[in-house]
Amino acid sequence: MGNRRRWLIQAMARINKHPKMELVDVSPIFESKALTLAGVDSTKPKYLNCICEIRTLLKPEQLLEELQKIENILGRKRRERWGDRNIDIDIIKYGNINFRSKDLVIPHPQAANRAFVIVPWFLMDENAELPGIGRIEKLALIYFDQVVLK
Repeated sequence: MGNRRRWLIQAMARINKHPKMELVDVSPIFESKALTLAGVDSTKPKYLNCICEIRTLLKPEQLLEELQKIENILGRKRRERWGDRNIDIDIIKYGNINFRSKDLVIPHPQAANRAFVIVPWFLMDENAELPGIGRIEKLALIYFDQVVLK
């Protein structure tokens, strides 16, 4: 929603300015069709997606809280689950740990099924590994035609 590229850039800038987070790397930006609870919806506005690697000493739930604060500062409204939004920051993995709480599951349980996660991540880091899956190279090759480089 809105100036999609601007939202991504502002989110990354705020992550990098945060005293307990450091932006290490950023993938190319890709466009994908909207993903809703019912599946891919070509009638909805397309999303821009990228992957960022950050360094932090925050614990997983603390990191989630800080990322949600950034979303809120940027005007994210949580009206409905999977609803249209201007920014959505997900934690895909946190080192090699597995983590589960009421609000957070790491690694992200749907990461391996999402072209808009796997393809940018692979282009950022060809050796990327998703805990429980391993290297993502084969998935990236499968999904490559489902996203468009922007």
